[in-house]
Amino acid sequence: MWKFLESEMLVILGLTEDAYRTDSEIADLYSLKKGTVSSVRRRLLDAGAIQYINVPSFDKLGCELIGSHLGTTEPSTRIDARATHYLEFCHKAPQVFHAMIGGGSIVLFSAFKNATEYDEFVQLHNRFFAGSRQPSKAKLMSSMFPFALTKLRETPNFAGIVHRHFGLDVPVPSCRPFLSGSVESPDLTDTERQTMVHMVENPDCSDREIAAKVGLSRQAITRIRNKFTDERLIKRVCIPRLFKWGFEIMVVAHPRFNMELGWDKRLKSQPRECVDLSFFSLSKADEAVTNYALAKFSDYSEQLEGILAWYHKTKAFDEDPEIVLFSLERCTELRTFDYGPAVRNLLMS
Repeated sequence: MWKFLESEMLVILGLTEDAYRTDSEIADLYSLKKGTVSSVRRRLLDAGAIQYINVPSFDKLGCELIGSHLGTTEPSTRIDARATHYLEFCHKAPQVFHAMIGGGSIVLFSAFKNATEYDEFVQLHNRFFAGSRQPSKAKLMSSMFPFALTKLRETPNFAGIVHRHFGLDVPVPSCRPFLSGSVESPDLTDTERQTMVHMVENPDCSDREIAAKVGLSRQAITRIRNKFTDERLIKRVCIPRLFKWGFEIMVVAHPRFNMELGWDKRLKSQPRECVDLSFFSLSKADEAVTNYALAKFSDYSEQLEGILAWYHKTKAFDEDPEIVLFSLERCTELRTFDYGPAVRNLLMS
């Protein structure tokens, strides 16, 4: 289990709240020395305690649907065989950007151009798990979240989890709001499409390195990167690698809601933990999918009891929510917010 110095905790918190912060900004924010922040940042990245990703705005890239696929696998089949087969499946399914398998459960999140592509995804899954792989096939329950009907966190949000875990005497991070979007066809040149794909696939590459891949000058790549940022086509995010920190479980909750309770009223009045501590959330009027990471299993019952009490009191649920627990020690990460295949599929196919 990782043990962090206070300076390391502060740098992690500062970056998970805003990955664009410079060493000077973090130093000023937490009364540290700039040189300390710089060395801590390098050390954390080299050790794999944190990582940077470039998150695309799918709705601005012509993506109509975000999919959540939650299911169970046959426990009599060896877990390593199931994991291997689903790693192979994800290699063939570029739409999947985040996925995990462990125990008898699996969850996948995906981005689809349209309903036709979703049907092709389902057919690919059925075809791939025919024959000798059939015993590894999961019984997936898919929920589709169209951008026009959905409010979501477009970027993973770990700052609240990090703040609670470290227990630092600093202000609680501001919560990233739920956003809704309308699907847009991207007005990008071929070079800009290539550049975005490389930026998402290689988030640690400098502008000079991207320029060498695309065949442009460094200055041109910098201009394109700034355009992507200004137009909210892409956002840099810092993700803590919680499984390396000794976190024990990930929780995926899939509630279905009573439509008599207004959607906006529910979002505004629900317990703050529902929003602050979910690192990835999808919500629409009749259902939601939220993801939580907890350091200790004992935290699960304590936090869940408080959260569920409000929902039951307000009669928000249409039925008991589906809640799936993943032991991080015994899980295989199939993809971890790896947006590269999905962006390549949207822009280059």
